[in-house]
Amino acid sequence: VVVLGSGWAAHALLKVADTYKIRLICVSPTNHFVFTPMLASAAVGTVEYRSMTEAVRSANPMIESYVEGKAVDIDVQNKRLTIQLEDLLDSVRVGKASTIHLDYDKLIVAVGCRVNDQMVPGAAEYCLRLKTCEDARRLRVAIGESLEYASRPDVADAPNLAAPDKEARQQERRRRATFCIVGGGPTGVELAGELADFVKDCTKPRKGSYQRLKDDIRIILIQGADSLVPQFDRDLRDHALKTLQKQNIEVRLNTRVNEVGDGYIKLAEKGGGVEETINNGVTVWAAGTSPVPFIDTLLSKLPEEARAVGGRVKVDKWLRCPTPTADTFGSILVLGDAAAAERDDSFLPQTAQVAGQQGAYVARLFNRDYDLTQTPPVYYDDKEAIDKAWLNVRGLKEAPGFDFLNLGLLAYVGDKQALSQVQLGDFPIASYAGSISFVLWRSVYLVKQVATRNRVLVSFDWLKSNLFGRDITRL
Repeated sequence: VVVLGSGWAAHALLKVADTYKIRLICVSPTNHFVFTPMLASAAVGTVEYRSMTEAVRSANPMIESYVEGKAVDIDVQNKRLTIQLEDLLDSVRVGKASTIHLDYDKLIVAVGCRVNDQMVPGAAEYCLRLKTCEDARRLRVAIGESLEYASRPDVADAPNLAAPDKEARQQERRRRATFCIVGGGPTGVELAGELADFVKDCTKPRKGSYQRLKDDIRIILIQGADSLVPQFDRDLRDHALKTLQKQNIEVRLNTRVNEVGDGYIKLAEKGGGVEETINNGVTVWAAGTSPVPFIDTLLSKLPEEARAVGGRVKVDKWLRCPTPTADTFGSILVLGDAAAAERDDSFLPQTAQVAGQQGAYVARLFNRDYDLTQTPPVYYDDKEAIDKAWLNVRGLKEAPGFDFLNLGLLAYVGDKQALSQVQLGDFPIASYAGSISFVLWRSVYLVKQVATRNRVLVSFDWLKSNLFGRDITRL
């Protein structure tokens, strides 16, 4: 079984799969799993990057192999992948081949998605993103650079300056200290909240590292819809808006971005509003997703019915995608953000919760030796009698389809406040907003860390940032 990716779906599958029955090969350009809900915290120094990552090899020492590379082509009929190996420091010197071929019996496509920054001119060139640890590192550096530039003597206020010079310095200082976040979903809202906490800490009188910039720093959150975090109930959405505004975050609802450039962003209210240009130092794009290049390649080799909304791969309730011939059906399963799995006339959301449950589900299909070429899948005839009897007693002679269990939503909104919408499947249990939700948010994120090592490191990072403030060094 070849697993493409090292995100939530792939990580769950590798953890649950029985490596005594299955030869697992993981292929990913990143050799680690990232706890993505905490990327916003890492971008401002609340936690460190390594605290929320776990290496594929150390987390899964019993898998057959890990290959640091990415799939660039596929031969569906012959079940063969073309893998482009990641460039290593000595790859040119030793003359190693940059591509290899990898045969598979079953292929798990869990490659995730990327930020959709191609729809607005300049967004791809001038915006930062927040999908990986490298994105969080770049954003952390960019925030630090902007604040350092705004603190330089040549843009600071000085006595005996002529009025035009003073105004020019002030404009440049404020431009550098203006941060724009495009997208009012959970990623954008959590980043705005974390950034507001960071600004509050670093501008404290007599203590803050950038206390002289207190009146210059601006945080602007831009959302195309009429509310923030539309996944939540209305009262929680309203609380998110009020909490962010209390922290001096400028929230622009019903606003579209027309252009992003070097040091500016152009936007206008929907419905014919006048275009406004905001000069800024950092723009973060957190609006929308699109498929990674391999998904386009895969879809070109599959029947037309495999293409779903947003360029994702349509799968059945056992997460199998259509294939050109009957003898290859059941050999490719697509999970996570790359998959379009139907539920109640709609598709499951692209969340870590869905991806993780799908990965564990597919691992159990393999563990129980279901024949995925059949519909519905049943266990192989040569399966041991005791295993057959146990599955029959549990009513699992036929594999059940994937059933997503929605446990709710969490989002941090800054100032030690969070939103929590707890449910069990389709049954709502409780909705909270405020300090109680903040405790729940931190508790859940701590428990959901993938290893004890990560829980210890994250706890220490939280304690360290509370006692000594966030680390502003740029390494």
